[in-house]
Amino acid sequence: MQRKNAFTLIELLVVIAIIAMLLAILIPSLQTAKQMGQGVVCMANLRGLSMSFYLYAEDNDSKLARSNQAPDRWVDDPRDINGNNTGHGSTVEEEERGIMNGTMFPYTDTVKVYHCAGDKRYKQNTISGGKGAYRSFAMPDTIGNFQIVNGDKVPVEYTVTSILTGAQYNIKSLMKYNEFKTPSDKYIFVEENYTHTGSNTQGPYTAGYNGGVWSFWHGDVYEAWWDPLAPWHNDRTNLGYADGHAQKLVWKDERTVWFAHDRFDPRLDPASPNNPRKHECAEQPNNVDQQYMSRAYPRAR
Repeated sequence: MQRKNAFTLIELLVVIAIIAMLLAILIPSLQTAKQMGQGVVCMANLRGLSMSFYLYAEDNDSKLARSNQAPDRWVDDPRDINGNNTGHGSTVEEEERGIMNGTMFPYTDTVKVYHCAGDKRYKQNTISGGKGAYRSFAMPDTIGNFQIVNGDKVPVEYTVTSILTGAQYNIKSLMKYNEFKTPSDKYIFVEENYTHTGSNTQGPYTAGYNGGVWSFWHGDVYEAWWDPLAPWHNDRTNLGYADGHAQKLVWKDERTVWFAHDRFDPRLDPASPNNPRKHECAEQPNNVDQQYMSRAYPRAR
């Protein structure tokens, strides 16, 4: 009788093992490639926002679009169909409505440029019954912000102090585009991974949008982070700059990555191991990433 050609059980198991090994090698590479592709789209969106920021100033006698959220600022708060502020219980549609109310929207003409493809927070439910943030980008607190003093608009000003040297740095808001001395060196948009409004980042989301401005220095300490960055591009972050270009930063200090994933990461506060989530954004002296973000922070000179 003629013998039939067929795989033995051992041969089949070997083939399956080889396929499994190949998948184990390829899947992480495919995930990295996906993140890189999302990063390219994100960079294009940041360039679009940065150019819209510049065009707004061109059309308004060099006046800058104001950071933060309000009807007269670059984006508005989330709004329902009747114009009511829906806050952190908002839906994606309500957040998009707030974006369209902003002063920069006529220069972008699409809500898509306000979103990074790697940002999936909007798919998560919040504890308030809404969705996580859709808008991925935030502006530093020194862009166009002022207070009224004796009827005049006066730039917001504050001081931060170095815990290493005791040096003090005056931080003053920019009001006009021509106050940027080197626009290519100053970022105006950051990716912000804001998920929780309180002092704990565990459990369901409590933040429905990137509220307020992106504030940098915690407790007015020059070496301390405050608001979160984002790790959506294989632990890298994209920034948009005042001259219209965008740039991806590869973080060099592991503390920056920990902070981007969880600003209450207990590793950031090793001094209090028995109460590891007590302090937000522990001071990070000699963090080269934080030093760069400090130097490139937009402020009037």
